[in-house]
Amino acid sequence: MVGWSLWIAIFLAIVALLLYRAFRPHRRAQVVEWAAGHGLPATGLDWDQASRYLDRSRCLRTVGFVIPLFLGGTTSIVWALVYTQPSPPFPFDLLGSPSWLVGYLLGAVLAEVTWTRPRTQKAAALVPRRVADYIGRPALVLIRVVGLATIAVGVIGHWFLAGHLRAGFGFGPVPAVTAAVVLVLMEASLWFIVHRRQPVGSESQMRLDDALRSTAIHRMAGAGLGMMFLFLGYELFSIGGGIEGQALRIILPWAGVACVFVGAPLSWQRVGHPRVWPVRRHTSGEAASNTADRTAT
Repeated sequence: MVGWSLWIAIFLAIVALLLYRAFRPHRRAQVVEWAAGHGLPATGLDWDQASRYLDRSRCLRTVGFVIPLFLGGTTSIVWALVYTQPSPPFPFDLLGSPSWLVGYLLGAVLAEVTWTRPRTQKAAALVPRRVADYIGRPALVLIRVVGLATIAVGVIGHWFLAGHLRAGFGFGPVPAVTAAVVLVLMEASLWFIVHRRQPVGSESQMRLDDALRSTAIHRMAGAGLGMMFLFLGYELFSIGGGIEGQALRIILPWAGVACVFVGAPLSWQRVGHPRVWPVRRHTSGEAASNTADRTAT
């Protein structure tokens, strides 16, 4: 019982620490570091707007992460203490680590959707943009490749290898279907963020607006890619543990471990939280004047 008490105390401490971090305002040094990563000038920057957006985004992302974490951890502890089942039944068994990233992703989407940009006399027609301008084409390609690979491995494992898996190694389509849903959600959300209308303003205001969009896109992309690696790792490990063939029973589980413990953390760090993330398109006064001209006409 002492062991369970210690585990519960650690679990609640982690949840409390995450919530404390979620509602703690960004320090000025953190905003300065964020602005420097986007190449924003220290002078003329609307620090209040940047701080409010970063605070709101971190709060909603973290709360979205904590809700399934808390519910999943609580139900697992209750089932272990009260019932004889080793794990909670459906739908509580869905509240594993992938659901934490789903909540994080939805929090990032909600932060962008509910953010009201400064009101101006006219809203600018959007300067042509691409998602790759904000996150880089390699990362965007990697998200799609890993997502499609997760779907393909799930289809192959469920429909073509079912007869080759040993008894007790059932392989369902849930990871592949979930990966497909997440991939579609991400593509739609990224397109929406990039193509939201931008207020007419000075060059510094437009660059700040681009930086805020870039932040939302990186956070979403990092969480989505991390989820894809978790699903793919689960699939490879499951197939490798049950398939006949000595080589595959060694290669596939290790590939799955690499996806979970290398691919997912690197996605979170390098794609979702990079130190330098400039927007790769012109945000000069020419772009602003072209945008204003379009609005006027």
